Amino acid sequence: MIRITDFAKFDKEFAYNGEDLGVTYRGARTVFKAWSPLATGVYLNLYLDGEGSNLIETLPMEPEQRGVWSVELMYHAEDIFYTFSFEFDNRNRIETIDVYAKACGVNGKRGFLVDHSKLDPEGWDDIPRPECNSPCDAIVYECHVRDLSADPSSGVEPALRGKFAGFFTEGTKYHSVTTCLDHIKELGVTHVQLLPVFDFATVDESRPYKAQYNWGYDPLNYNCIEGSYSTDALDPKCRIREFKQLVMELHRNGIGVIMDVVYNHTYHTLESAFQKTIPYYYHRMDHEGRFSNGSGCGNETASDHLMFRRFMINSLKFWAREYKLDGFRFDLMGLHDIETVNIIRDELNKFDPKLLMYGEGWTGGESPVASDKLAYKWNSYKFGRVGLFNDNIRDAIKGGTFNPYDIGYVSGNRNAALVLKRGLVGSVPHWQLKGAQEACWAYEPSQAVNYVEAHDNHTLWDKLSISAKHFSREDRVKMDKLAAALAILAQGMPFIHLGQDFLRSKPRIPKEGEPDNEVTRVCHDSYNAPDSTNAVKWNEKLDNIEVFEYYKALIRLRRNNRLFRLRTREEISSHMRFMDYWDQNVIAFILEDETDCLVCLFNPYQEERRIWLPEGRFYTRLNEQGRMNKEPLGGEVAVPPISAMIFKKVKRRE
Repeated sequence: MIRITDFAKFDKEFAYNGEDLGVTYRGARTVFKAWSPLATGVYLNLYLDGEGSNLIETLPMEPEQRGVWSVELMYHAEDIFYTFSFEFDNRNRIETIDVYAKACGVNGKRGFLVDHSKLDPEGWDDIPRPECNSPCDAIVYECHVRDLSADPSSGVEPALRGKFAGFFTEGTKYHSVTTCLDHIKELGVTHVQLLPVFDFATVDESRPYKAQYNWGYDPLNYNCIEGSYSTDALDPKCRIREFKQLVMELHRNGIGVIMDVVYNHTYHTLESAFQKTIPYYYHRMDHEGRFSNGSGCGNETASDHLMFRRFMINSLKFWAREYKLDGFRFDLMGLHDIETVNIIRDELNKFDPKLLMYGEGWTGGESPVASDKLAYKWNSYKFGRVGLFNDNIRDAIKGGTFNPYDIGYVSGNRNAALVLKRGLVGSVPHWQLKGAQEACWAYEPSQAVNYVEAHDNHTLWDKLSISAKHFSREDRVKMDKLAAALAILAQGMPFIHLGQDFLRSKPRIPKEGEPDNEVTRVCHDSYNAPDSTNAVKWNEKLDNIEVFEYYKALIRLRRNNRLFRLRTREEISSHMRFMDYWDQNVIAFILEDETDCLVCLFNPYQEERRIWLPEGRFYTRLNEQGRMNKEPLGGEVAVPPISAMIFKKVKRRE
C-alpha cells in the first residue's frame, strides 16, 4: 500500500472541504460518505444491533472527487447500526466504525442512525445558555460524572449512582448537607467542567455492575456519548437523552457546561478507526516512520494535517450546537499546532464568541513538530484568546506538584512570593513587579486559569497532609483555605476540583511490599483506581463544613466584586497596586476604581501580622472564617496566622 510521505502535497490534492462526511439526511434519502483517498474499495455495512452477527446487507460505495466515497439509501434510515469496510490494494477488507459517527452502539463498535432532535428532553428549547461575557467572570468546578454520585453517601438511588441521571438528580443529601447537583448550586460556581463524556475505550459498557473505572482520557469515538454513564448502554438513544437532560438541568440552574476534549491522541493506534480508514495519515509519525508519542499514551494525532484539523473543528461545532455546550477544555493542548488552535477559536466565535476555550499548555512527551509551532504555554502570545492552566501559581501556592514533599507559599516556602504575585495579577506584566519572568506569560488575564487542584496528581488536602505533616491539622486546614483564597481571588479565571471545597482525599491501601506512610496511603494518579479512591465521600463535607462555607464565601466575594474580575492588563495596571510591607512574604494589595476600594492581605506565617490600612474607614469583607463584619475600622489591623483578610472601604455618604 502507498504510504504518504508529503502530507502538504497530499492535503492539497485530496483534502475535502465539505461538512457532510459520515451520515446526512437529504429529504427522504440517507447519504453515507467516507474519506479514504488510498482505498481501492469502500463498503457500507448495515446491522440490526450494536454487536453480534446480525448483518442486514453490505453495499459498495462509489468513489467521488478528492478521496470521498459515498452511497445513498432511498429512504430515511433510523434505528439501525452501520460500519464501513475499507479495502487497500484490492486486498482484504478492514471493518471499522465511521470516525464521524454521532451515535453508537454498546462499546462503540458500530455507528447508529438517529435523529438527535427527537431525543431532546421536554423544555430543551426553552432554557437559554447561561450568560458569560468574559472568562474572568467564570468560576469552573471540575467534575467526573461517576465520582459525583457513586458513593452511597451521595443520597442518589443505587440504580442512578455514577450516571448522568445521578448527576442531575435534585434533592439529595447526606444527613444535613446537600450533595451532587444541589451541592454545586449551593457552592455558587458558574460552570461545571466534565471530565470526558465522549465514548472512551477501557470501560466495558455491557457490564455496568462490574467494578471498573476510568477518567476517560482514552478516546474511542469523539462524537458519541459514553455509554457507561447512561442507565441503559445497550440503547444508543438513552445516553443521548440523559446527557441532554444533564446539560438542561445545569442550564436551568444558571450553570454552564464545559466539556473536556482529548483530541491529542487515540486510545488505539494500529487498531484505531482513523488508522483503519486511512493508514498513517491522522497520527503524527516520527523521522523514522514510527508513531510519535508526544501524548505519552502511544501516539499523537496530527492537527497540522488538514483533514484532522477539519475533523476537530466539525466535531467541536457538533458538540456546541447539538448539546448546547458552553465551552471546551483541551487535554494536552500543547500537542496541537498554534494555527489549528487559532482557527478553532475563530470557528467557535462564529457560533458563539462567549464559548470558553482553554487547555493544558504542555505535552506528555516529545513531538516531531517544532516547539515554536505548538500551543505551549510559553507561546501564549500567539493564541492570546485561548486560556491556559497556570501551573506557576499552582506550584507557588502549594509546592511542586511532582514532588509530594515540596512546600509552597502556604506551607512555609519563603521564596515563592514573587512568582505568586505574578499569578495574582493574572500572569500579565505589572509595573510594580520585576523578576520571575517565567511566571509572566499571559497576553491578557483571561488566559490565566488559576488553580491548586485538579483531577491529576494529589488533591490539595493530600498534598498538604504529606508536605506539611509536621504542622497540626488545624494549621493544615488554614493552609487549604489560604490556598483557595489566593487562587479564587487572583486575576484570571479560577478553577476548583470537585470536593476540593471540603478537603477531598483520595485514599488507597498500600500494595504488598510498599511502605505504609503518608505518601502510599493516598493516590496521586487515580485514572483507573476504584470507587473507594475516586468516589466523593459526602461525609467529608459534613465533617469539614466550615471549609465549604469558606469556599462559598470566596466565590460570593469574587462574583459580587468586579475588581476581582478585571479583564485586561491595562485595567490591572490601573486598578491593582501592591502595598509596601517590610516582609515580602506578607502579600498586600489594593484594588481600587472610581466607586470601590478593596484591601487584600495574605499572611502565610503561624503568627499574626499587623498592617496599616490606607486612609479612610473600612469594614471586614472577609475574615479567616469567611465572614464579614460591617463595624467601621481604620489604622492598624491584625491578620491572623495563615489566613487572608479582605477589607472594603466604606463609601462616603453624599
